[in-house]
Amino acid sequence: MLAMNEKIKLYRFCFENLKVYRNLLHDSVLEKLYNLICYIDDGNQDLKKVINLYSTFYYNLLEARNGGSLKEYIIREIIFSENTFTKLAAKSVNNIAINESLKKAAACDLDCLEFISNFSAKEIKDYLKDSTALPNFLAESFLEFKGTNTMLYNTSDNSTKTIIEKFLNITPWSSLIEELVKFHRQNSFGIFAKYKGFSWNGEKLIGIENLDPIRLDSLVNIERQKKIVVENTLAFLNDQRVNNILLYGSRGTGKSSTVKAISNEFSHMGLRVVEVFKDQLYTFPKLIRILKDIPLKFIIFVDDLSFEDIEENYTKLKAILEGSLEAMPQNVVIYATSNRRHLVKERFSDRNGLSDDEVHFNDTVEEKLSLADRFGIIVTYPSPTQQEYLAIVEEIAKKRGIEITEKLYRLALQWEMNYNGRSPRTAKQFVDWYEANQKMEKG
Repeated sequence: MLAMNEKIKLYRFCFENLKVYRNLLHDSVLEKLYNLICYIDDGNQDLKKVINLYSTFYYNLLEARNGGSLKEYIIREIIFSENTFTKLAAKSVNNIAINESLKKAAACDLDCLEFISNFSAKEIKDYLKDSTALPNFLAESFLEFKGTNTMLYNTSDNSTKTIIEKFLNITPWSSLIEELVKFHRQNSFGIFAKYKGFSWNGEKLIGIENLDPIRLDSLVNIERQKKIVVENTLAFLNDQRVNNILLYGSRGTGKSSTVKAISNEFSHMGLRVVEVFKDQLYTFPKLIRILKDIPLKFIIFVDDLSFEDIEENYTKLKAILEGSLEAMPQNVVIYATSNRRHLVKERFSDRNGLSDDEVHFNDTVEEKLSLADRFGIIVTYPSPTQQEYLAIVEEIAKKRGIEITEKLYRLALQWEMNYNGRSPRTAKQFVDWYEANQKMEKG
């Protein structure tokens, strides 16, 4: 059994031996642990300083792990790391892009990180008891940080869950190097492995923690629309040339839900969705330069797209869709939704040629109408008829185990008249209310 001083030295050695995953030395949690280990290894015995360093490390781990252990935290940092190894693994085909020397270095780092993951508060207490007169109440303040497997409970992606389970149950970690290459080949690296959806703020991608979990089979009465979007998406995922899509229709008809459901259905095939707001369209070239070298497929999702006739943003979108000097990368496609068929506000004065100061008014009208034509596919989402609306209500209610009665139909019709009119969204909102109301009545 290693003496305590020797074990502290080993922890330090493992930190300082990191090569491929060396960026973890600057991680907000592991850097604090490294500082504590170095302070003790340098022979310092200032109790106040040790307590402060340990408490700082414990606090940062507590804030970052949400109840998990140090081991879980390190596993998460490994699988979502961004470094040369993970980037090459993401691009590899039969490991061609990764030489054996790099894999060996990464495997060595995994063993070092596994050793560090077994660090416990008991070791600090034992060290201090050997070197200082440590009161019992202070000894008890060195709390352990062994948690439950929260990562598994909080992970819905099967491939991520599988690799986590292997790291938790298999030793040495270096034996998992091929599994890790396989994980990155399927899920990419860094934030692209961690998140399935993103928001673009004009400067950087922000991962979305809690995506809408909606699935395609929960979208009722839009089978034709779903089929068109699914076929285009599958072709995209199979490296075929595809069209940008405009999903057009009244509010609440399922346009945005279709895109969200597509993301959930095909994320395991390397699909990611990036939401871009209309006022950030001018930063699109910056975004595609980031995405073009990532070995994944990206849907750029622009929701509720429309322009006033005085806006210049629509000309920027036209250039993006067709006509820009910078070609659209093959791993990027645009799916946009709109309540307007032609996207740009059109006035009766435009049709009658009455616009003030406009000499070539026909050119202006044609320019406005041409924006929608830049989308190769336009999918229309009509408002449902009364019969279709009730069918949607019935389908949603059945999936929730709600009894189908005349009362349900009657209240559904009252609901759509009193609120937002007939649409799939209105149907869902009604069933939400009806279900809650039924539970309250039953007590």
